Amino acid sequence: MAQSINMINDFTPINEIWKIKVRIILFWEVPNYNNPNVVDSIELVLVDEKGSRIQASIRKTIMQRFSNMVKEGWCRIIANFGLISNNGKYRATNHSYKLNFFFKTVVRECEDVQLPLHGLNFTSFAQILKNEIDDSVLV
Repeated sequence: MAQSINMINDFTPINEIWKIKVRIILFWEVPNYNNPNVVDSIELVLVDEKGSRIQASIRKTIMQRFSNMVKEGWCRIIANFGLISNNGKYRATNHSYKLNFFFKTVVRECEDVQLPLHGLNFTSFAQILKNEIDDSVLV
């Protein structure tokens, strides 16, 4: 029986088997702290059909395996990944978890039916001036 597609906001630490259909809305490479010419990880922001977003990370040791499968704007079905707490001083999304690619992670092409093109959540300038936003999450 085929595994059903999950929504990003349904993630919990209890379940360990997830499969999502997403669009990659942001893609960037994180350079090594000591040598900016070396890439330490690929970071992504993914959005599902309900507009929920989550950050994903591909470590240096497995970047070569996935680098041709993840590009900004592409739609993918992703399965067999891990979740870790999304904490830290700066976060790309306000989701409680961050998705980690493993060597066993599966990435497949898919149709982009009903997947948002950008996944933006706008913040008003007034909210920024009044400091009414969570400054640990990118706006």
